[in-house]
Amino acid sequence: MSDAEATPEKPAPEKPAPEAPPAWLDRLMNGPIWVLLVVALFALANYTAARHYRRWDWTSAQRFTLSTRSVEIARGLREPVELYVLLSSRDPLYSETHELAERYAAISPKVRLHLIDPDRQRERLIALAQELDPHLLDRTAEGRTLATAGVLVRRGNRHWEVEREQLQELGPQTRGEEDDNASRLLNAKITVERRISEALLQVDRERATTLCFSAGHAEMPLASGDRAAAGLADDLRHLNFVVRETEVRGQSGVPGDCDALVIAGPQRAWPREDSDAVVRYLRAGGNVAMFLDPVVLEGRVVPTGLEDVAGMAGIGLPPAVVVEADSDHLLPDSPPVHFRADTWNEHEITGDLRGASVLVGMARPIVRAEGSQGATSLLLSSPQAWGETAIAELLRTFVPSKGPDDVPGPVSLAMAGMISDGRSRGEGVSSGRVVVVGSSEMVGADYFNIRVRASVANANLAEAVIGWVTTRRELVNIPARPVDRAALLVSARDLTKIGVYVMLLIPLAAALVGLAVSRARKNTA
Repeated sequence: MSDAEATPEKPAPEKPAPEAPPAWLDRLMNGPIWVLLVVALFALANYTAARHYRRWDWTSAQRFTLSTRSVEIARGLREPVELYVLLSSRDPLYSETHELAERYAAISPKVRLHLIDPDRQRERLIALAQELDPHLLDRTAEGRTLATAGVLVRRGNRHWEVEREQLQELGPQTRGEEDDNASRLLNAKITVERRISEALLQVDRERATTLCFSAGHAEMPLASGDRAAAGLADDLRHLNFVVRETEVRGQSGVPGDCDALVIAGPQRAWPREDSDAVVRYLRAGGNVAMFLDPVVLEGRVVPTGLEDVAGMAGIGLPPAVVVEADSDHLLPDSPPVHFRADTWNEHEITGDLRGASVLVGMARPIVRAEGSQGATSLLLSSPQAWGETAIAELLRTFVPSKGPDDVPGPVSLAMAGMISDGRSRGEGVSSGRVVVVGSSEMVGADYFNIRVRASVANANLAEAVIGWVTTRRELVNIPARPVDRAALLVSARDLTKIGVYVMLLIPLAAALVGLAVSRARKNTA
């Protein structure tokens, strides 16, 4: 045995164990330090939340989300306003009104919210009534003191009251369907939001915007009816507009207090002296929105008499009717002059209309005037469409065919432009703005129904046009789309596909499954 093998190895020296922390330090680390750390993190989270406030609305009806239009109104307030909610917590409308009022206050620092419960804060309500309006108080048979107004908005010595009845739901209710509750809640929300926005505008603006609808050439009237602009007029009145009809005749011209003139669906040609009055109005700083249908007489589209007015903004009105040939845009069981349009160009008017569709019926094509570069196309047909000039042949055969004299597609259905020689009406006031839409379908009263708004944007386009020519930005921002019963726009091609699936593919699939089951049973036997 060698010496190395005989010599035993010495064990390695053991490392000294680390000293245990003092008992007092251990108790401190496991006790107050952790408590202080949790408190600090909690305070930091609250501070961050206060500086960067966010709220998510996950309700199917978007009950607690303001529309872009209401957001624009609240943020555009020029001076601070006081927003009073004068409903009892027992009132059925309290939840909707309270939540939406809080949304306005959260969006704009100029909206100061006050909640006065007549049952619990009777003295505050009486003091407010004595200061503003003694008729604000009402007494019930049970002896309760209530406010006649559900909402009151105040700016300085001006105030606007929204009566309790005006906060009721908008439109008829239906029963027995699964989505009734969502529809009812959303309709209530839309009504309350609309009234609060109206009240904010009433106290914020020193004067209302005056919109004049031309008359005297078989235009669409403001009165209710099948062919009327009553829906648009009613909506605008709720947004602090004065809407009235004015007869444009020769030397009498367009009244100077009209912020904009609307010419909607004239069925008779304008005489030269009448259109000259509109030209003078434009040069004096006025604004014009025209919704012009093609008027067909003796197999041809007759001139409107307003070609010179449109030409001032670089817009042309060819004598043609738009014919759509793309089956994805045609409507089932409808002629090719009735179709759906959904192609939008960049413009302030169309910013919030992307992804929406409008229904078009008997529209005229809108083109740039020769040599013009200033006009902007707003809405286009599909590339397969064209402007048909051979109207007599189309009416005779009902089979459209594209000819060399037709307006090539895609066809513009609406254009906006400005005149170059108009007089300014002051800073922040629009002047010389012109919009031409090739159909009065956008102004039809039926499209201003809440349920119709859920599927088509005709009403939204009309209001956006009015908002642009009057510099009312909140109108260009469309309201929140109602969440209502599912509304589908089915094209002719979609209808064909549905027929193939239902009549052929589904029965064939069922037959194949039955055959497979039968063979499996035979093999098992």
